[in-house]
Amino acid sequence: MGLNYGDLFEDWEIALAKAVISQFQADHLWLKTWEFDDLLQECLTHWYLKSNRYNSDRGASIKAYMRRVLKNQLCSLLRRELSDKRRVQHNTQSLDEPLGEGDITLGDILPSSIPDTIDKLDMASVINGLTPLQKQICQLLAENMAVSRIGRVLGISRHSIRRELGIIKQEFLKGGF
Repeated sequence: MGLNYGDLFEDWEIALAKAVISQFQADHLWLKTWEFDDLLQECLTHWYLKSNRYNSDRGASIKAYMRRVLKNQLCSLLRRELSDKRRVQHNTQSLDEPLGEGDITLGDILPSSIPDTIDKLDMASVINGLTPLQKQICQLLAENMAVSRIGRVLGISRHSIRRELGIIKQEFLKGGF
């Protein structure tokens, strides 16, 4: 089912938005979970709100400006998506809360003592000690994103990403991994 925008957008605006979204979907696997029409609507709505800020005196064509606005919006969606993924990891459940219809709780099924073999920091504690930027870098690497692309998404240089990766590696080594 296609979207009908009437006279709100010119044909070139819709075609450019479709091209930018298609390219992003090819480059970023997470975008493939979104419906194309949803992304198109999100991007065109954002363009509608930003298009009046175009200034031809700055040297860029309106198409170049629109492409930049849409790419920024898609990167913003990526950051929001990554933030939501991290938030889910931090949801907790009480040890006293029943697991189902019965009376069994997590506290009932977990061992009452921690074995002596678990003296090292676990991975979660190492990750919790990372900065928000370092956590984002780890998440993007887990999605098989290249360092150069991570730099573009986060708006930082490859050198900065490699420096952060060195720090991340040291933190995991300190944690016994």
